[in-house]
Amino acid sequence: MAGEPVTSLLSRGGAAIVPAVPRGRNRPGARRGSVLALLTLALTAPGGFASSQTGNPPCPTHLFTIERSKNANIVVYDADHGPAGDLVASRPLDVYWLMNADKGQREELNPVEQQRAYGIDVAPGKKPGTYTLTFRAGRRRRVLAEVLEGCPAAISSIGGRQGVLRRIFVKSKETIMMPRVDYVEIFGEEPATGAPLYEKFFPKN
Repeated sequence: MAGEPVTSLLSRGGAAIVPAVPRGRNRPGARRGSVLALLTLALTAPGGFASSQTGNPPCPTHLFTIERSKNANIVVYDADHGPAGDLVASRPLDVYWLMNADKGQREELNPVEQQRAYGIDVAPGKKPGTYTLTFRAGRRRRVLAEVLEGCPAAISSIGGRQGVLRRIFVKSKETIMMPRVDYVEIFGEEPATGAPLYEKFFPKN
């Protein structure tokens, strides 16, 4: 599996990496489609966010997710946090598959996915209690994970504005050689107001 080809997709100075996976997994409900797409994400600064600890709605279930047009399976990024809401220093992030095309069960990333597609390197941020997240498939841009008013949040640039990253969607098409990414959508919200933020870009294949 480590010998599978990799294609770099460039967009506005960033890069998305799309490794191919064994074709035997390209059946409906397979644990992974043939698209393993990553988009570039920018490092940003903290802001405010609603929390169950302040009497506001509870924290979101996931830090953020990556969805694909291939099937309903998603890659989930969860923040591990203690009772006080602070991120666990030894393992602040948990990344795994949620197999919605099957029975909704959890499955772990395989070694290739961990190293070349969805895996993330975590390093302490400049501010105590924050962590810089770097995608192994595209190291030029980063995300900042921190706790904002009791809730874990992933902070990124979305449409040129700093916001809380919620969801990434990758639209792709199957080709003879390897999948082609048509476009990537990024969904988030402003930290202070909750107003939606949106960005769409078209990688160069």
